Amino acid sequence: MRLNKVSLWTSALLVLGGCPQPPEEKPKLSAVSVTCTPTSVVAGEPSQCTASAADQSGKPFTVSGYTWTSSNESVATVDSTGKATTLTAGASTLSASATVDGITQQGQATLTVTPQPPRLSTVTVTCEPASVSAGRSSQCTASATDQYGKPFTVSGYTWTSSNESVATVGSTGRATTFSTGAATLRANATVGGVTQQGQAELTVTAAQPTLHSTPITADETWRAADNPHVVQGTLELGGASAPKLTLEAGVQLRFELDSELRVTTGALRALGTEEAPIHMTTNPIVSTKGYWRGVVFVGGGSTSEMNHVILNGCGRNTGESACIAMKSLAAPVLRHVTAQNSSTAGVAVADDGSAFGAESTTLNVSGSEGYAVLVSANQASTLPTGGTFTSNVSNAIKLQGNVSRSQTWPNLDIPYVVTAEIHVRDATTPPTLTLSSGTVLRFGSGSAFFVGSDTPGGLVVNGTATAPVVFTADSASPLPGHWKGVHLVYHSSSPSSISHAVIEYAGASGGLFWMGNGNLNLYGNDNDAGSLIKDVVVQRSSQSGLYTGFGGNFGPGSTQLTARHNGGYAISAQPNQVHTIPEGITLSDNARNVVEVREGNMLIAQTWPSRSYPYVITGWIELAAALTLSPGTEIRFGPVEGLISVGGDGIPGALIAMGTAEAPIRFVPDETPPTKGYWNGLHFYDAGGSRLDHVIVTHAGGTAAFGTGNVNVYREIGAFVTNSMFSDASGCGLTRSDGTRESTTLVTTDFTLATYNNTFVNNTGGAQCTN
Repeated sequence: MRLNKVSLWTSALLVLGGCPQPPEEKPKLSAVSVTCTPTSVVAGEPSQCTASAADQSGKPFTVSGYTWTSSNESVATVDSTGKATTLTAGASTLSASATVDGITQQGQATLTVTPQPPRLSTVTVTCEPASVSAGRSSQCTASATDQYGKPFTVSGYTWTSSNESVATVGSTGRATTFSTGAATLRANATVGGVTQQGQAELTVTAAQPTLHSTPITADETWRAADNPHVVQGTLELGGASAPKLTLEAGVQLRFELDSELRVTTGALRALGTEEAPIHMTTNPIVSTKGYWRGVVFVGGGSTSEMNHVILNGCGRNTGESACIAMKSLAAPVLRHVTAQNSSTAGVAVADDGSAFGAESTTLNVSGSEGYAVLVSANQASTLPTGGTFTSNVSNAIKLQGNVSRSQTWPNLDIPYVVTAEIHVRDATTPPTLTLSSGTVLRFGSGSAFFVGSDTPGGLVVNGTATAPVVFTADSASPLPGHWKGVHLVYHSSSPSSISHAVIEYAGASGGLFWMGNGNLNLYGNDNDAGSLIKDVVVQRSSQSGLYTGFGGNFGPGSTQLTARHNGGYAISAQPNQVHTIPEGITLSDNARNVVEVREGNMLIAQTWPSRSYPYVITGWIELAAALTLSPGTEIRFGPVEGLISVGGDGIPGALIAMGTAEAPIRFVPDETPPTKGYWNGLHFYDAGGSRLDHVIVTHAGGTAAFGTGNVNVYREIGAFVTNSMFSDASGCGLTRSDGTRESTTLVTTDFTLATYNNTFVNNTGGAQCTN
C-alpha cells in the first residue's frame, strides 16, 4: 500500500506531539449586575445597592470601582458606595458602570419609593378677635397640617401665653385678658415624637370698667360682657330679702386698695368654669400682696358657692387677714378655688362653727405670707381634698380650738400645726378623731394633744408602714422637749388605737400635776381595755419615751413599740400597768434603756416577764395582790425610796419569784459600782403564798424601813425562801420580826438552816438577825 504525502506529514506530526492549539483568550469585562436591598422603601429610608462584574465566560471579574447614577434624583440619589437616599415617592433606576481596558459595561436596578405616612409638620394659630379690650375674652384656635400640606389631626394642644399679666390662655384656647399690652399665644402639639408650635399675637386695649360701690340689697348678675367689674371700698351683699349676687363665668372683679366683698345675709354665686374662671384681683393690675382685703362670708344658712375662682393680691391685714374668710357659722361651698399672693393667710375659718360647705373640693393656696389655711380643729374634716399648697411662708394648716364631734382629718400633703393645747372631748357625745395615713401634726413650743382630758374622747391613728402618722415639733431645727406630747386620758366607749405612728421631740415640763412627761402618755382606769399601741416609734423626748399613769394600760394586741434616743427612761410605768407592756419592744440609745416602775400600789395580780432589759423601781411599791416574776427577770432599785413591800396595811399580797439555777431572779441596786445599803430591800408582811427560790438579793439595807436586811420578814409565813443568795447588805442578809411591833408576829423560821440551801455573803450585820 502506498502512503501519500499528506498521510506521511500527519503521521510525522502525531509522532512529534499532536495538533497545534490556538493561543488562550484574555478575560475581559463583559457584564455588570446591580442589586438593591430593599428594592422598595418608604421615602426617607435608605437602600443599599451593590454591583458585581463578570467576564466573557461568566466568571467574576474584578474592577477597581463603579460610577453610580440615578435616573430620577428627585426620587432617590445614590453615592459612590451605592447607598441610595430616598426623597419622594416614585421610581428610579440606579445604575453602576465600570470601565476596564477601554471596555465599559453598565448594570442597573429599579428602586421603588413609597410615600411617607402623614406626620405633624406645622401648627397654625388664629385668635378671634385679635384685638380685645382688657377684661374681655378672645377665642384662639389651632390647626395642624402634615408634610403634604393636608389637615392633620392631633389629640390636643398645650397653650401658653408670653405675658400672663396681659392675657392667660386655657386648655381650649380661650384667652382671658387683664391689662393693656400684647401677648403671644402659643399652641404646641406633639405626635409621634415630633413637636410643632404655632402662635398668634393678641392685642389688649384699655376698657371702660363697671364700677360697684354701693351695698347690694337685691338680686344682681354681673356679666363677663361688662368686664372689668371694679369694687370700691367695702361692698356688702345682704339685706332683708337675702339677695343673690351671681357672677357669670369669665367675670373679672378688680378690687381697689383696701376694698372687700362682704357676704352677710345674702348669697354669692360665683359660677366660673375651668375654661372661663372668675378672676378676683387688684385694680390696677399690680403684683402687690395684700393690696385688697378679700371675700368675707358672715353667718350661716347661706347658699353661697364659689366655682373655679382665682383670687390674687388679697389678704390685707386691715380686714380678716385672709383672701377668703368665714365666720359666724358661715359654710360656703368652694369648688376649684385658688387663693394666691396673700399678705396673710390664704383662707381663714373662724373657730365658731364656720366650715367649708359640703361638696367643697380642690382648694389651692400659693404665695401666702402666712399659713395656707387657718381652720377650727372641730371643722378640719371639712377641708377640701384634691388641691395643692405651695410657696406659702407657712405651708401648713393651722388648727384652732378643740374637737367635740367625731371626724376624720384628711391628709392634704401639708402638715397641721397646733400652737396651743388641743383637746378631743365632749361630755354629751364623746367624739372620736381619726387621722388618715401619712398625716403630719406639728406642735408649737409648750403645746400638747389631749384625748379625753376631763370628759371622754377617742383617737384612731390609721398610719401604714409606708405612710405613718407623725406627731412632731413645729421647728426647722427641733430639739427634745419642744412640746408636751400626746396624752390619752379618758376613753370613750371605744378605746383609742395608734397604729404606725412616730411621736417625737416632746417631754416639755409644766401642766397639771398628773401629766406624764413622755412623747406618748397613757392614762385611764385599771379595769378598762387600754389603748391599742401597734408599730409606734417614740423618740427624742427630753424625758421618757412612753409614760403610763392612773390606769393607763396597753390594750390587747399592742406590739412593736420602739423607744429610742429619749433623754430619760425608755418607758415609765406605774406598778399596776407593767404587765400590760407588750412583747416586741425595742429600746435603743435612750439615756436609760430600761422600764422605770414608779412609786405606787399594785392592786392587780400579774406576771412580769423576763425581758432583755431590766425593770428599775424608783419608789416605794406596795403589793396588794400577787406579783409573779419569770425566771431570769432582773429588778433594779433606785436609792432611798426603792423597795417592795408585800401585804402591808392589812391588805394581803404575795411576791412569787421562782427562778432557776440557770436563770435566777435578781434584786440588785441601780448603781455601778454598787454600794451597801443603796436601796431598802424586800419587806414581807401579810404575804402568805410568797416564794423566793433561786433569787439573788444584794446591797440593800437602807434605813427607810424597820428592817435593814436584803430581805425583811415581819410575819411568820413559813420557809418561803430557798436556794437563794443574799449579799452585801448594810445590815443583815435577812431580818426576822420578834413580834413586838404593831402588825407583826414572831417569825421563828430559821432561813440559815442547811435544808433551805440559802447563802449569805459579806453582809455587815451577819447572815440573819432581828428587825
